[in-house]
Amino acid sequence: MTVTRRAWVERAEARIQRRRPRAFQQIVDEIRRDIFRRRVSAGDRLPHEAALAEHFKVSRPAVREALRVLELQGLVRVEHGFRGGVYVGEAGSAQVTQALETMLRLERIDRAEIYAARRYLEPDVAALAAGGLDERTTAVLETNLAECTRRLESGRSAFATNIDFHRVVAGACGNPILTLMTDAVLELLRVVEHRKPSDEAVNREACQAHAAIFGALRAGDGKRAKAAMQVHLEWLERHYFVAPRPVGGHGRKRSTRPDRT
Repeated sequence: MTVTRRAWVERAEARIQRRRPRAFQQIVDEIRRDIFRRRVSAGDRLPHEAALAEHFKVSRPAVREALRVLELQGLVRVEHGFRGGVYVGEAGSAQVTQALETMLRLERIDRAEIYAARRYLEPDVAALAAGGLDERTTAVLETNLAECTRRLESGRSAFATNIDFHRVVAGACGNPILTLMTDAVLELLRVVEHRKPSDEAVNREACQAHAAIFGALRAGDGKRAKAAMQVHLEWLERHYFVAPRPVGGHGRKRSTRPDRT
């Protein structure tokens, strides 16, 4: 074979190799198709690593790489230990939350933008929830408010309880996209709280505001629920010296108090 022809063959083989999917990608694509076509459901256990390697005729490292990709995409969860294995994941806000948390830690977003997002999102979520609050959700919210009161009376933090209130309301709005968005934003507050716990004034005001919001929800009054949520979130912004501002405003004007994140 001449040098020229050998070079041509090598270039052709290189092009074919580039077009050929990497070994792990075949596994990723097939498992994704099975999940999206409902051939497997959340919680179903997938074959073990060796079985997947044999089925796809690939190495076990390729299987592990595929599972890492699927786990990052939120499509599977990998459990370790005696009863460990690979399971189809539950759809949720984890990936959105992780992206937002990264932005928060890199200071691409700040507390002011978190509260602005909540102020534009949660009042309408509350209004929607008022139209479809069932008995189970009503009972959950009643229990939540009672737990908040007990915590305040005993001098314990009610932060997690208060966040759960907002999460339950979002879950009752009937729109999975709004629920996911609200969950993702609320999770950012856990990062803030971990670094600088909220004070008693915030916990007490939240408990009182939640009682007002719940009253409107239980009465099926969407307009009142929206207004009560709006007042609550604006109070929080004022408390943290975060001047309310429109979403998408130009520039990055920071709050007058150093960000607690």
